[in-house]
Amino acid sequence: MNGKKSNGHDAELLCILRGWQELESKAVASAYDMMSKTSNPLVKMIMDLIMHDSEKHKLVLQMIIDSLTREAIYISPDEFRALSGKLNRHMETEQEAIRLAQAALDKCMLVSTHFLLSYLIADEKKHHNLMARLDELSIASIPTAVSAGA
Repeated sequence: MNGKKSNGHDAELLCILRGWQELESKAVASAYDMMSKTSNPLVKMIMDLIMHDSEKHKLVLQMIIDSLTREAIYISPDEFRALSGKLNRHMETEQEAIRLAQAALDKCMLVSTHFLLSYLIADEKKHHNLMARLDELSIASIPTAVSAGA
């Protein structure tokens, strides 16, 4: 994060984000509670996935809060260029994983397997989209004539 502190803190937004973080903490506790009360491996795994996702959500929310209260999120065009080849290769890997998952889904006959493969496809698509959207951050980081003071 190499940027300037956000101007004009939005107290209402920060309150919403902090409340959301609290809900994610409750989701972690609830998922852990359900995991500890079942011996079903599918339910345990789903609760574990939800628990980890909620932990990730808390981290992302904290980054947003920090970007509003401490230092703005920023990726320079130079940083992005240095990463771009690796990002492209990673996106290709994600695309191949989606293709394989879809092929497996097409062959699958069991409802529980279909359910899990569908989850994985959605998650791989989410990863692919996150990588693709990094490009938007790079473009937003390039100073314009107005923001450069011209």
